[in-house]
Amino acid sequence: MNDSLIRALIVDDEAPARSRLRHLLKGEPGFELAGEAANGRTALEAIRRLGPDLVFLDVQMPGLNGLQVCHEVGPEALPAVVFVTAYDRFALQAFEVHAVDYLLKPIDRERFQKTLGVLRARLRGPGSGPAPHPPLQALLAELRRETRGVERLAIKVDGRILFIRTADIAWLEAEGNYVRLHVGNTHHLFRETLSALEADLPADRFLRISRSAMVNLDAVQELEPLFYGDYAVRLRSGQQLTLSRHYRDRIERLLDRQTG
Repeated sequence: MNDSLIRALIVDDEAPARSRLRHLLKGEPGFELAGEAANGRTALEAIRRLGPDLVFLDVQMPGLNGLQVCHEVGPEALPAVVFVTAYDRFALQAFEVHAVDYLLKPIDRERFQKTLGVLRARLRGPGSGPAPHPPLQALLAELRRETRGVERLAIKVDGRILFIRTADIAWLEAEGNYVRLHVGNTHHLFRETLSALEADLPADRFLRISRSAMVNLDAVQELEPLFYGDYAVRLRSGQQLTLSRHYRDRIERLLDRQTG
């Protein structure tokens, strides 16, 4: 193995996105692919096992998102990070403010190569070496302080604009590029993806329980173990949802909130 090469790990839960990054990285001088990961937990293991110099890290992933991966690894062991996101609102409001490297999906080759040029200079240029991450640390600290998230959503209904308090939403259901908000005995379609809303909603109140559902913890009455690691999530309204085994690492948080 050539120690002068920058070893990159690609982390994204969508196979086409990993393929795109792999294709763009292939043949770029000074870089080699160290490995890939399809979720946050696998990314943690790969970072610790492979010790890459660089991680292309998807922000929105089920179970453990990109920012949570950075928290888990810790600043001392964290390689250089380039966040990959489909949501420019999130990028502009967070990454650019702190000058943290990011790529916006769909990834443009010219923008990708510009980012690689910066990384070459940073990681293999004169005076390079293990670098601290003050911009990333500042970003993570700010996000920790801002856990309250949005308090209301604006939805167009029959030419009117309806304001819904997020505290009144019992659970959310993904429907393509929309999310169905279940509020009391009614429901509303909101033009946004579930992953985007997950980043905006109060982190201490809403819990993702599957790829297609998120619940308000205040609306949960009980959990019941099912087969193969899944859980039945019973709401106070009588509705029953399923917490997928892929999200069971969040059960402790749910139990702490309901029994604390």
